Amino acid sequence: MKKLKFIIVAVFVCFLIVSGKGINKSYQADTIPKNVEALYTSNFYKFQDEVNSLVILTEHSKSPTEFIALQKQVEKTRLVYKSIEFIFDYYLTAYNGTYINGAPLPKVSAYYERGNVIEPSGLQALDEAVFKAPTKENMEHIKALANGLKERVDFVENTHLPIHLKTSQIIECMRSGMVRVFTLGVTGFDTPGSVNGLEESYASLKSMKTTFLLFEAGLYPEAKPKFKAINLLFKKGEELLNANVSFNDFDRMVFLNEVINPLYSELLAFQKINNIKLEPYKKHAQNYQAENVFDINFLDANFYSELVYLPLDNAKTIALGEMLFKDPQLSNGSKMSCLSCHDPNKAFTDGLPKSKSNMEGIYTARNSPSLINAGYSTRYFLDMRAFNLEKQVAHVIDNDLEFNTDFETIISKLNTNSEYLKLFKDCYNGISKQDINERSISNAIAAYVNALKSFNSPFDKYVRFETEEYPEHAKRGFNLFMGKAACGTCHFAPVFNGSVPPFYMESESEVLGVTQGFDSINPKLDEDLGRFNNDLFIDKQRYFKNAFKTVSVRNIELTAPYMHNGSFETLEDVLAFYNLGGGVGMGLDIENQTLSEEPLHLTKQEIKDIIAFMNTLTDTSGFIADKKGSFISH
Repeated sequence: MKKLKFIIVAVFVCFLIVSGKGINKSYQADTIPKNVEALYTSNFYKFQDEVNSLVILTEHSKSPTEFIALQKQVEKTRLVYKSIEFIFDYYLTAYNGTYINGAPLPKVSAYYERGNVIEPSGLQALDEAVFKAPTKENMEHIKALANGLKERVDFVENTHLPIHLKTSQIIECMRSGMVRVFTLGVTGFDTPGSVNGLEESYASLKSMKTTFLLFEAGLYPEAKPKFKAINLLFKKGEELLNANVSFNDFDRMVFLNEVINPLYSELLAFQKINNIKLEPYKKHAQNYQAENVFDINFLDANFYSELVYLPLDNAKTIALGEMLFKDPQLSNGSKMSCLSCHDPNKAFTDGLPKSKSNMEGIYTARNSPSLINAGYSTRYFLDMRAFNLEKQVAHVIDNDLEFNTDFETIISKLNTNSEYLKLFKDCYNGISKQDINERSISNAIAAYVNALKSFNSPFDKYVRFETEEYPEHAKRGFNLFMGKAACGTCHFAPVFNGSVPPFYMESESEVLGVTQGFDSINPKLDEDLGRFNNDLFIDKQRYFKNAFKTVSVRNIELTAPYMHNGSFETLEDVLAFYNLGGGVGMGLDIENQTLSEEPLHLTKQEIKDIIAFMNTLTDTSGFIADKKGSFISH
């Protein structure tokens, strides 16, 4: 009997060997990861060597000639870093964004320095510094940055290596790498001083291609055509990035449609055909089942609402939330509902500079932001004072100028309504002793707001290959938005808000130097301190003075007037303000402005083109307004 079993097993093993499946599975699980680990480790040490060379160079750079050499060494160091970034950032996202290659701005990190301010550090800070004047102070700053980078890279070597990978994670790293190249590379976000985004993107893409080629020896037969197709896409990307065009002239629309989205899709198909499990290692907002960067489900809104009372994608709670959203009973004296400031016909804004309050002739402090796609964020309100959609509800309810009431009063009202009693029981029965409570009310409204999604605009359909029709001036506008105009370095694709790619785990604010009305002759800084005054201890930092959340520009043609104070009446005014370099560019003294003060030099036609692009982001197809101003979502 044992002999028979042995023969059966032997025959089965022979079958696997002949078919290649046994070898492929073993090769994918063991050999491919080891080969990628070896390549990654080699490149990491090259990066570390370049950092060491940079430190040595800063010790001796004193003359203008030596400063040019320093610039070149920073450039070389960054290019070598790009060979490891798509893997390094995947595993060490917070550390990378804080110390190795984060934006050159002060930070307060929950992970490091116990909540103290962390001054700008790392590769982006170096890229910016070496393209400033070679003053004695700047040279000392560059020296400190280089030594700080060396200290952290040496620390990472001891804690990060040896690295252990899985084939599924390698694919995931590459797909996130595609998002990074598109959103942070070719936009110039990553190269604030050198504007070397195309060359660095080329280095990133080339490294991912080299890594992908290591899969060739472990292919299943049916995966070979897909492997070849992906290799050709990588080559296409290299050709576009290496075509000797200027940063401003690079065609980002072609790059998106012919390289990034096809690669993002084909890598997923390759993973499935080659029998590599879909088993994400990293917890973040990107949905790896999506096939296109602009798919409706590219980001998982549930990532942003993990700690809520009940998951926000529940159909019953969404319907209940819609009723509450429209119901003035929730306010003191039944004077207001959520609809009062968030009209579906105006993309859930109110069309006023500052929203009406519960008192005649009195207005709130700020402009009403759109609620569409509001769920794709880690912070809420323009001053970012709330950490999830449920908590946002409480701020409206107890605000003296808004609902001016409390949950106990609202609960008492709703408990007298038989329809609400039934609906709350259907949704929340058994979770708490009382079905109608503070958490369930907040959860229902949050579920409804979270359901307000808009990803079927003309632009979306074009880049998802659902239509071939798209205006030429809007294409030009997209290229300007993502390039010369630098809009895409704050309003990140695909939501075009401040949620930072490629993992979308953090939402940003910006200091723009917004003025009291658009007056380029005698500008006056708006006095609202924004995030600095949101009553959160961690945000009480000088660099958050006048900082406001970066909101989405989707549906922007419906949401005038603009800015947190509603003082810019048209998109032309908004673009003119940015074109001048914000408040500082207009002559105001603002120590902490994050918007570059350098003029954009946009022509009138270029401004028209950018607006034409943004207008193609309009999509209210999921909302139908009725005669009472309410609406039904579908």
